[in-house]
Amino acid sequence: MASAVSYEYLKAIQGVPGGIPTLDPNGNIPESQLPPTAISPYKGHYVDEAELVDENPTGILADYAFVDDTASFWYWNSALAIPAWVNQEITEDDYNVLSELEKSVVPYLIVPNPITP
Repeated sequence: MASAVSYEYLKAIQGVPGGIPTLDPNGNIPESQLPPTAISPYKGHYVDEAELVDENPTGILADYAFVDDTASFWYWNSALAIPAWVNQEITEDDYNVLSELEKSVVPYLIVPNPITP
């Protein structure tokens, strides 16, 4: 036997954690109402940095993408003075100038400094 639920109760639990999600004008559940595990930090595969930045001008902590022209993963580093997408592969010299906070945001792969003649 089904039980009755009041209209007021249904309205009260719309758009709140553990409640009923609402829909945006396009019929989609707004990201703010999705659990963090439902939103993938992987932003996709891009030809170059310009395409990545064009498609994703900003990001959030843990966002990452693969960029073909560098054959590496790029991460959103929100700890920089000006937050930006950064190549995961970084030279020792470039890594050493980052603050501890900037270093902690991205899982950097440190590569040797280029050899200069």
